[in-house]
Amino acid sequence: MPSGQAMERMSVEIVTGEKAPPRRGRGAWRALAVAGALVIAAGAWTRGHPAFVAWEVARDHQRCFGRRHLPARVWSTDPAEVRDWLESRGTPTPMLPPYAHAAELVGARYCPLVDRVAAHVYYGGEGTGIVSVFVLSGPARVGDGWAGTARGLHVRLLRAAGRTLAVVGESETDVAATARSFLSTVATIPAITSPVDRPDASC
Repeated sequence: MPSGQAMERMSVEIVTGEKAPPRRGRGAWRALAVAGALVIAAGAWTRGHPAFVAWEVARDHQRCFGRRHLPARVWSTDPAEVRDWLESRGTPTPMLPPYAHAAELVGARYCPLVDRVAAHVYYGGEGTGIVSVFVLSGPARVGDGWAGTARGLHVRLLRAAGRTLAVVGESETDVAATARSFLSTVATIPAITSPVDRPDASC
C-alpha cells in the first residue's frame, strides 16, 4: 500500500539519521582554567612592575591637576602639618620638603589608583611647575630606584625612610631634584606592610 511504503521510508530515515554532535569534554574546561590562571598570574606580576606603577601615578597626577580646582583635603604650605595629617590617618611619611625644586607645597589627599590607595602630596603654584609626590602602599619592585616616563610625564620611584615614593612631573629637573631631597633626608620611620585604604579616597 502507498501509505505503508511512506511509513516504512519514514522509519528508515529516523533510524539512519545523523547523530547528535558530541558534547565537549573536560579538555575545554581545563583549557579555560589554565587561561584564567595565566591571566591572574600576569596581573599579579604586572601589579608591582615599575612601569605599571609609573603609569598609575602619572594618570592620577594628570587627573588631579587637570581639574579646575585641585581636590586637596588638607591645604598647607607647612610640611610638618601635611605630614601630621597623613600620619594621623595611618600613613607613616618621610620628612616632606617645603619645595619640589621651584614648586611650593600646596596640600595633600588620598587617591585611589588602579590597584591601591596612595597618599598624594601636591606641589605647585603660579609661574612654577607642578610636581606630585605619592606615598605608596602595596607592592612595587623599585630596587635601588627607577626612573622613566609614563603618559608623557617624568616619573621616579624610590625608597625613603622605609616607604616607597613616586615623584611625578612635567620637568625632569624638578622630578630629579625632588627625588634627591628625599634621598638626602635622614629619617627613622618604620615601614608598614599593610596597605593604607582610606574611605574618603577619591580623585
